[in-house]
Amino acid sequence: MNRIGTAAIIGVGLIGGSFGMALKKREMACHVIGIGRNPERLRKAVELGAIDSFTTDIESGVKEADLVYISTPVGMELDYLHQAVPHVKPGCVITDAGSVKAEICRGAGNIEHFIGGHPMAGSEMTGVEAGNPDLFTGATYVLTPTNHTNPEALNIMKGIAEGIGSKVIVLSSEAHDRCTAVISHLPHIIAAALVSLAEEHSERDPQIFELIAGSFRDMTRIAASSPVLWRDICMSNSESIKKATEHFQCLLDEGIKVVESGDGNAVEEWFSKAKEIKQGLI
Repeated sequence: MNRIGTAAIIGVGLIGGSFGMALKKREMACHVIGIGRNPERLRKAVELGAIDSFTTDIESGVKEADLVYISTPVGMELDYLHQAVPHVKPGCVITDAGSVKAEICRGAGNIEHFIGGHPMAGSEMTGVEAGNPDLFTGATYVLTPTNHTNPEALNIMKGIAEGIGSKVIVLSSEAHDRCTAVISHLPHIIAAALVSLAEEHSERDPQIFELIAGSFRDMTRIAASSPVLWRDICMSNSESIKKATEHFQCLLDEGIKVVESGDGNAVEEWFSKAKEIKQGLI
């Protein structure tokens, strides 16, 4: 387990706050400083134990850091990265926690101590109030080194991610974005479409919302996630999402054709195949 001197977290929300809590709970950092635009929110983060101190000034916040952790909406990450880089000391590791990796890894250019990261953990809740020091325990933590990433930086981030309880997987940023388009980004779009479908259907059958049970709640829980967060994710990974959607539409059409066929055995076989895949995942 790697221990660091000072960790600077830019964006102390759910993920950034949980990361700070995780470091502090496991005594993996001597000092955790939060960097953001809202002093009241940052003071709340101190009260909740996510950070030790805070500043609204990036230069003073990162200048003594051994690790800079950027945990802002995806659309803001590159701006904060380039604001921080001129002020960090030699050897400071810089990483992010964004759900889209290719864009920021390209934008990082030849920064040799930068490594992309994505903890596969979170919830539909937002803000440091939803932070949890054990959020990353048992979760997969993806690291996406660039062609310029120093091997030492990769090893340090592996140790930190493992130290907060995660299982580390190293992928190219392009492979990460293809995978997350299927298992994360497209499901959010489907969830949003389902709640919109139910709302439109309620004009004819207003009782529909009284009938909602576990299946609908489970499938649409993530529709309550931050619209700003998902705007940035979709804009940054639109091509992979488009390809995943096209493939999903083909499979959905296939299922509809099986249902329309009137062949009960074929319908059962279609669902049995999905059940076997799901049980294999479990």
